[in-house]
Amino acid sequence: MRTGVFGGTFNPLHLGHLLVADDVRRRCRLDRVLFLAGARPPHKPARNLAPWPHRRRMLRLGLAGRPEFELTDVEEKLPGPGYTVHALEALRAERPKDSLYLILGADQYREMSGWHEPARLTRRARLIVMSRPGTGRPKLFRGHAAARVRFLPVIEVDLAGSDIRARLASGRSVRYMLPTPVHRYIRRHRLYVRQDS
Repeated sequence: MRTGVFGGTFNPLHLGHLLVADDVRRRCRLDRVLFLAGARPPHKPARNLAPWPHRRRMLRLGLAGRPEFELTDVEEKLPGPGYTVHALEALRAERPKDSLYLILGADQYREMSGWHEPARLTRRARLIVMSRPGTGRPKLFRGHAAARVRFLPVIEVDLAGSDIRARLASGRSVRYMLPTPVHRYIRRHRLYVRQDS
């Protein structure tokens, strides 16, 4: 199996995530894409994150009925901060016959020197670095073999979780930015609204 691993906080999962994941899956001939949600992301302030149980539930709702996409909870089972290299090692142990492809954005790859043990990533998976609107192609990280990193222009989707959260906090519509079940869940649980409102 050619298995993509798409990491992120998914705070919340939005249609941009699904569009680029499907574009990568088709163009790189992946059999499936695992959504690796950061239960305890080391570089994101907890105050900006919806609680992990809510983010996990939104992912389940947003991925339902899409057999090419799966949620993996491998990071949730690991101790300590959620480092991608540890999650990849755990996935390799779970799925020893799969070829793993880590999917990340050019903006993330540009910050690779701040990742935990970044040189080990290309030993655990091939990397697919997606283009991002407003972000040029980054240079190859010096600890990575060029043959293990593919820079891929993908469908341009200028949607960001931070913008969606800001719209929700100010009461503006996000109706066509989110999968419908995710939108309903956010409204039901009053996620991302200002607490003083």
